[in-house]
Amino acid sequence: MKIDKARICCILRSRYPKAFGIRKKLQRIKVKRLKRHLLSKEEVEACEAEPVKIKETIKPYLKRWKKYLRPTFQEIDDILENAPLYQKRQDKEQLRTEMLFFRLAYGFLPSEYVGFELEGKTPKEYKGFVSDIDTLVFGYSVNDIARLQKVLDKGYSYLQFGEYFGRDAIIVDSRRDYKKFQEFIKKHPVFVKKKVFSCMGKGVEIVDIRTVKEMEYAYFKKLVASGKFLLEEKVIQHDEMSKFNPSSVNTIRCITLKTNCGVEMPYCFMRVGRKGSFVDNGGAGGLLVGIDTTIGVLNTDGFSEYNERFIFHPDTEIRFRGSKIPAWSEAIAFAKEAAFKVKDINYLSWDLAYTKKGWVVIEVNEVGQLIGPQIVMKQGIKKELSDYFDRMDKAI
Repeated sequence: MKIDKARICCILRSRYPKAFGIRKKLQRIKVKRLKRHLLSKEEVEACEAEPVKIKETIKPYLKRWKKYLRPTFQEIDDILENAPLYQKRQDKEQLRTEMLFFRLAYGFLPSEYVGFELEGKTPKEYKGFVSDIDTLVFGYSVNDIARLQKVLDKGYSYLQFGEYFGRDAIIVDSRRDYKKFQEFIKKHPVFVKKKVFSCMGKGVEIVDIRTVKEMEYAYFKKLVASGKFLLEEKVIQHDEMSKFNPSSVNTIRCITLKTNCGVEMPYCFMRVGRKGSFVDNGGAGGLLVGIDTTIGVLNTDGFSEYNERFIFHPDTEIRFRGSKIPAWSEAIAFAKEAAFKVKDINYLSWDLAYTKKGWVVIEVNEVGQLIGPQIVMKQGIKKELSDYFDRMDKAI
């Protein structure tokens, strides 16, 4: 059985003791470490005053933090090569430098730089947006770090929220699980396979065991040898959601915050896949669409993470703005009820799907990114998030 770094960290953090304030001390260290790859306040202010200093200021850090920045380099390459907005630009090196500066100065991912349309904005404007680092700091400040691990691990997450999944699922982790695997595939020959430590649709695959080339036991051995997996009954979404894109389960991302006013759900957006895609994640090519949370109506156009704008779905030609989400009041009540029951976790993101049986949880995200609501609204939420933070119990 293969144990990866993420799983080891999850195991260790889940066992942080509360005695003598040890857990809170370790959590404060975690929050502090989230900021360790940011420029100093003095360096940032100097670059803001004189942008010509940016290139020389970040140069030594590109080498010193090369390993940390590797995903950022890859993301920038992808954006400059594939995003329609930048493909024909002649100033790509300048854009690369600016994206790296925004990552090192404020914690913005390149996809956030693009999606929030930060190019050309003033420091006051882009500081109003919540960055990737801001989100992580917020999440680890209001959520107990040990309890978070039961959400981070999709297997534990299912055990905790199984009553809201509305479908059969099993965890396979070793060869001892073969019998329950046999029983599961007999009932569900077509199922969804998820690696327990994955995000943005990565490691998610639909499997038809009847078409797998290996013999049943050989497939199972290969599966458990490559990690820990959650196998789920395939979700059949309602026609009202399928109309947006039939190949993917199109979900509603609901962000819940437990405050002294109870469970609040200020930000929701729809995620819809593209033709032939099984997943709807923005990072996997899906589109994000804003929702008026008071009435459950789509109130923006669709946006890709390359910041392409779509008035209509490019494959099904369904108009986004003005389309209604079915049973919206039930969705709100469903997410709030689930969030209320979670002890010591005040910030969660829920991916909900609407089926003929009603709403079900597809996935729970422990510190879900806040890129979605800011992309669709084209405005920052830092001040709003700060207000919520002031009304929440702190974990550090």
